[in-house]
Amino acid sequence: MKSAGKSENIGRGIKYILLNLFILLIAVSVLVPIIYMVLISFSKNFLSMEAGVLPKEYTLQNYRDLFEKHTFTDWLKNSIIISMGTMALALILTTMSSYAFSKMKFAGRNMIFKSILLIQIFPLALSMVAIHQIFNRLGLINKPGGLILVNSVMATIGLILISKGYFDTLPAEIEEAALIDGANRFVIFARIVLPMVKPMMAVIAIQSFVLAYNEYVIANVVMTGGFKTMPLAVGLRSMFEGQYGINWPRYCAAALLGSLPMVMVFFCTQRYFITGLTEGGVKE
Repeated sequence: MKSAGKSENIGRGIKYILLNLFILLIAVSVLVPIIYMVLISFSKNFLSMEAGVLPKEYTLQNYRDLFEKHTFTDWLKNSIIISMGTMALALILTTMSSYAFSKMKFAGRNMIFKSILLIQIFPLALSMVAIHQIFNRLGLINKPGGLILVNSVMATIGLILISKGYFDTLPAEIEEAALIDGANRFVIFARIVLPMVKPMMAVIAIQSFVLAYNEYVIANVVMTGGFKTMPLAVGLRSMFEGQYGINWPRYCAAALLGSLPMVMVFFCTQRYFITGLTEGGVKE
């Protein structure tokens, strides 16, 4: 019995060590590229990333050049406006749609939900011509509002599939009691349901913000009014085009500074994020 218990403890110890080694490997694979980018962003006279060597001299000039030689502030401002607008609209659309699909009975509910699944099969590139024509007819070219609208719809379509599962886990007895007390659907949704789905709302907020902040394809097609109208993703891509090639230190500096808004949004909502992400796929 003692030998069996001893061998069991040894097996657990080996599993614990292997698990920690696996986590360490993942952490290293994520952190090493970021650390390398930080070093390059402060480097001086770093010409090519293909050399694979660490910079020998360091300077802050790359960060100063972002604001002096590029419209980086405009890129960052445009992306934050578009992403915050997308996050707000996606929160409204996704929570209301998920509540309707989960708790309300209406004609064609299953067909509409399956159609949402079907829409995600088609690649985004197929709709680029149609999106450009719609933007042109509505006068939305080079306007952040157009991107907010498109990004919100894209985010909502994907996030409904996650959030509906979370709404399905809410006890129906609470809503039934509120209906008996005379509350209407809007009151139930605003005062009862929304406070209960804060973790899922954090997931929706982060996912929609990141989607809009990183979106490049549509923004590159409809934001053609010059450098000042570009969001960050399109602005960073413009840094690849130059007479003397790519200025890697300046590009890495822009990428690092540009990632700060996403980090801030995640830390502001991390309290609910993990719970919402893990419970979103559970259905009772």
